[in-house]
Amino acid sequence: MRHKITVIMAAYEGEDYIGQQIDSVLSQTVWDLQLIISDDGSGDNTRKILEQYKAWYPESIFLNHRIKEGQYADRAGQVPPAAMNFFWLLSKAEGDYILLCDQDDVWRNDKVRKLLGRMKSKEKQYGKDFPVLVYSDMEVVDQDLYPVASSFFSYQHCNPKRRTFSEILAENPVTGGAVMINRALAGLVDKVPKACCMHDWWIALAASCFGVISCVREPLYQYRQHEDNALGARRTGSPKDLKERLERQRQVEQNYRNMFAQARAFGSMYGKRMTEDQKHTLRAFLALPYQTPAGRLCNIVRSRFFKSSRIQTLAQCFTIPSAGERGKPWD
Repeated sequence: MRHKITVIMAAYEGEDYIGQQIDSVLSQTVWDLQLIISDDGSGDNTRKILEQYKAWYPESIFLNHRIKEGQYADRAGQVPPAAMNFFWLLSKAEGDYILLCDQDDVWRNDKVRKLLGRMKSKEKQYGKDFPVLVYSDMEVVDQDLYPVASSFFSYQHCNPKRRTFSEILAENPVTGGAVMINRALAGLVDKVPKACCMHDWWIALAASCFGVISCVREPLYQYRQHEDNALGARRTGSPKDLKERLERQRQVEQNYRNMFAQARAFGSMYGKRMTEDQKHTLRAFLALPYQTPAGRLCNIVRSRFFKSSRIQTLAQCFTIPSAGERGKPWD
């Protein structure tokens, strides 16, 4: 039986919180919902917990763990394991509408209903065969679900009005656990790319290029922030501080390299579908590492490679690592 709504959850070492999240998904105020979960080889009790839930809810929960072969084999440095697990799940999901689900959050019981309402509105406007991505704001909480911030957008200084292809090439405003996509978009993104920063960024790129993105400006779930994700205070100028600054700089440079690898992979996969204007935008983006800071600024303004803030947008002129010998063209 084909379900109307499919929720896909990528799990790994999630024994502490995954039960709460499954409970919140199963409490949604919609009918005909199935939850497909893939555990990516956890060494804790995650798999045992999933088997228990499967036994309790055999008609709603389906376990389909990633088989690490072929295109779904691990590809270190190209596709993160969590992204690979989500691409695996996308290839198995057959619902008309698909929601991405992180293992450690907690959904409001009207999350699916409200996203579905926005989705139906967009499909009425554009047609069911038009790719649509809808997503929401979220409440930031700590590991015990105590409030940290009422809006993730405000907390992270994220601008949900950024939804064009050029803007999303430069920065992803879409958090995976907030996303619902329709069947038309799912059919575009169920193949593993050669490289990507993360699955949600890749899906947002496809939606911005070939469809539409719409944001529900309401926190529809609790986004759990783990203690070990928070940066502690460091004494400025100490050897430890200088070492961490150097390591962060290296990470920033690697993040940019991953971002441009993702852009090249996008052109490789979708180049034949893209308009000439979209191809021009992508080529302009891939030219940034080969330009001077002044040249980058002109390119960024002209092509609208804007990040969430003016400071972040301007910083690209100086923080993008310069390319060495020009590589092969993306197409």
